[in-house]
Amino acid sequence: MPRNRSELIRDIGSFAVAEHQGEVTGCASLYVYDSGLAEIRSLGVEAGWQGQGQGSAIVQHLVDKARQMAIQKVFVLTRTPEFFMKQNFIPTSKMLLPEKVLKDCEQCPRQHACDEVALEINPNEQLIVKMNVA
Repeated sequence: MPRNRSELIRDIGSFAVAEHQGEVTGCASLYVYDSGLAEIRSLGVEAGWQGQGQGSAIVQHLVDKARQMAIQKVFVLTRTPEFFMKQNFIPTSKMLLPEKVLKDCEQCPRQHACDEVALEINPNEQLIVKMNVA
């Protein structure tokens, strides 16, 4: 979803940035809704850094941040669901995300032909699985 300059300035504090030797290699933001639901938004990794763990590290950082904030559910709307499913996200319905629909989807030009898939993760359950595996 396109973001205008004022949105970027307003939300800059919610972004996590990956860098290598002072060069930004990727970023994403964690948007927290009033209901306590959180969304990972605007994930992007420079082409030359894709496939090297930058995106996974950013997502993990934001999921960890959500857990520290006692967020019960983190979701994404994405055109690359396979990437997020490798990070333990599971499919969900957009209908279960009314805050997102009201905030962004109603204004989206692709509203009636949306090609994004909704996925979610419970940050606290992910911690339990990670601890049992280690």
